[in-house]
Amino acid sequence: MTASEMEPLLVLARRHSMLPPLDAPEWITAREKPAVRKWVEQIEKLANNELSGPMPPLTDEMYAAFFKTGERLTFESVYFDRRRILARAAIMVLCGDPAKRSAFIASLIRKIEEIMAEESWTFPAHAWTEPTGKDPMKIDLFAAETANLMGELITLFGALIPEALHGRIRERLRVQFFENYLRGHADFVWTKLPMNWNAVCHQGVLGAALAVERDTGILAAMLELAGRYLRIFVSGFGEDGSTSEGPGYWSYGFGRYAELNEQLETATGGALSLFGESGHIRRIAMFAPALVFSKNHLVNFSDGGHDGTLPAPLLGYLGKRLKFPILQEEALPIYRDLVQNGIDVSGQRCDLFSLCRLILRCPDSGAIEKAREPMRADVYFADYGAVVARGNDAAGNLWEFAAKGGHNDEHHNHNDCGSFILNLNGQPAIIEIGAPEYNRKYFGTPAERYSVLAARSLGHSVPFVNGVEQGAGAAFAASVEACELEAERIRFSVNLTNCYPAGACCRKLVRTFTFEKKAGLLRVCDSFEFDTLGTMESMLISYAPFQMAEGGVELKLPGGKLLIALSSGTSISGIEECEYSDHAGKLRKVNRLRLQSRCASRQDRVEYRLSYIAE
Repeated sequence: MTASEMEPLLVLARRHSMLPPLDAPEWITAREKPAVRKWVEQIEKLANNELSGPMPPLTDEMYAAFFKTGERLTFESVYFDRRRILARAAIMVLCGDPAKRSAFIASLIRKIEEIMAEESWTFPAHAWTEPTGKDPMKIDLFAAETANLMGELITLFGALIPEALHGRIRERLRVQFFENYLRGHADFVWTKLPMNWNAVCHQGVLGAALAVERDTGILAAMLELAGRYLRIFVSGFGEDGSTSEGPGYWSYGFGRYAELNEQLETATGGALSLFGESGHIRRIAMFAPALVFSKNHLVNFSDGGHDGTLPAPLLGYLGKRLKFPILQEEALPIYRDLVQNGIDVSGQRCDLFSLCRLILRCPDSGAIEKAREPMRADVYFADYGAVVARGNDAAGNLWEFAAKGGHNDEHHNHNDCGSFILNLNGQPAIIEIGAPEYNRKYFGTPAERYSVLAARSLGHSVPFVNGVEQGAGAAFAASVEACELEAERIRFSVNLTNCYPAGACCRKLVRTFTFEKKAGLLRVCDSFEFDTLGTMESMLISYAPFQMAEGGVELKLPGGKLLIALSSGTSISGIEECEYSDHAGKLRKVNRLRLQSRCASRQDRVEYRLSYIAE
């Protein structure tokens, strides 16, 4: 739809408030819910201590650190902390004790002033050419998030915000985001990316515009451009709804796309929509829930985290909007855990955007109390080249298994074709490291990135061929030869021949997984053929230490042990402890088991079997 076609719709639309303003019936209802009261009590303990005094400062030295050293976490931790502190003051105004409201209003206004005083809302890591680390006119993920934050603050608190501050917010949003987007959209790399940056930045910019921009001509022009570019974002998902960004970045990218859809439909009374009746959108909505494991674990290939959940408010919204009850069922156990264990007040996503949606979409207590883990089906995503399967063995132990083919130029890529994950009774056994610490080296040259354990082949449970790791780039790709999903048996076979450079001298390499559910058995076979005599090793990565045992190796897990039995032609070539810096910058260790064919040959296999004994 063109801008000229949209503008009359924007003029005629009722322009509902995208979030209910302070003291609207929705807030009155929400703050009476026991779950919300519990979360507000958590927030209040911190917010009381933050009533007066400045927020932690973002100094010039912090801004400049990335350019000088490549280190990100010091700046970013303070940046997010400031926004969480502001969010806590806002929630106390919205849901706190009315007798304390005036003090929290004053606190909130001071905090908005402090965020407005930040010269640049962009991460220094995203303004990497600037020695100061500052670029006030660059729109990145977090500048866009802050723009949306400011729009929602105006929506929520309206006349409580002093007129002069109100005007400064509107002016900054108009110049830095709306006019900047209209003028420079072709130069913003993210407008053409088929991944999360596209959706997140558009949601921030468009969400702010829908909240505060009164000129329907400007708004219509922005929406026309966004409609064009957001089609590129959606095109990054396979026809089956899959994305190599995985469930974590699905939550972020598609999550913000979905939230922008709600903002657009709400603001225009349903006249404009990003969802419409698209079957593709419906398949995308079902992708990440299929990659959920029990006990708050996720399938985390590439730069994903294995701990965590999908956002319950997002699942609830998608379930309601798309008429998918299964997604609402997925949301309920997450809400139950948040009621039982409380919210993570120090988490990055404990900001105003997330808290408002958590509170406003919170189900009634009865629904939360009745929550049960939904039954999740086995699934194969052909476009992603990944399989996810679950089953209980004869002893009742829960097996959760995922494996992938793919290629080595995926979003947030790791050189990991053929890798797999195995959880037992909700405990990680064979693992993916996931996202390491983000710094300049990790986003530098391929040689730099793939020297990092988390991203290189030697940090994954994949073959190591004649001492050669997988190559980086789209040409280094696997092909799925077979995927058989039966009620009690899964067989997944991937050809990994082209994943290795010429120096590996590999004529053929096929990895086959056979998962026998009732038997409680996972077989892994790497069948190879070389040009000349050579050696084939297969790696296994685990947090738990590998220990020698009769007939093979064992892993001791909470509640049981995983037995790794070797075929007659396979032997142990090494057990190693490896260090890496995790996503939070903390030093962590994983263990690596190296298995190999017993003798150098041109054609052979490495084969092992995984079974489990509960204690």
